[in-house]
Amino acid sequence: MINFIVLLLFFIYNIAMFLVGLDILIPILLVQILLSLLLKISIRKHMKFILKNMLFVLFIIICNILFSNLREALIVGLRLFIVLDGTYILGSYLNPTRLRRGFYYFFYPLKIFKVDIDSLTLILAISISFIPILSDEARIIKLSLKSKGFKYGYKTLFTKPNIYFVTYLNSLFDRIDELEYTMKVKAY
Repeated sequence: MINFIVLLLFFIYNIAMFLVGLDILIPILLVQILLSLLLKISIRKHMKFILKNMLFVLFIIICNILFSNLREALIVGLRLFIVLDGTYILGSYLNPTRLRRGFYYFFYPLKIFKVDIDSLTLILAISISFIPILSDEARIIKLSLKSKGFKYGYKTLFTKPNIYFVTYLNSLFDRIDELEYTMKVKAY
């Protein structure tokens, strides 16, 4: 039940994040820093996550500068950064099993419509667990292609997409087959 409460508070928090003013955003960021310290989240992994996503946040800021003023663009960027950081903190706290239990209580009212909640939450848990596998697979293929002399860059991805994407899809389907076999063995 605690997982459901954490999940519900997270959804409310994310919605409220885009409704509060600038004067509340800075204290929220400080609370998130304190929360990550209390949950003993690795500072190194946290900083790596932040640095990975700063490019995306900067892209959003630049897009907002084109359509509004600089102040509004920076506020949107700060909000997005805080939401991404909060998502990382939640993801570090809730493993897929806890997340599945939280979603179970979250979707419990769907039993009125005779929806199989167990299957739905299992699908969500597997989907969320599959995201790191996808990114890991992309990283492995990128390193493999670089070691074979493939010039990896955005230009070559657009001029020769078949080299990367065919390899990625073949590897991905092989990994899916392995996961399917594992789940059958575990009697899912």
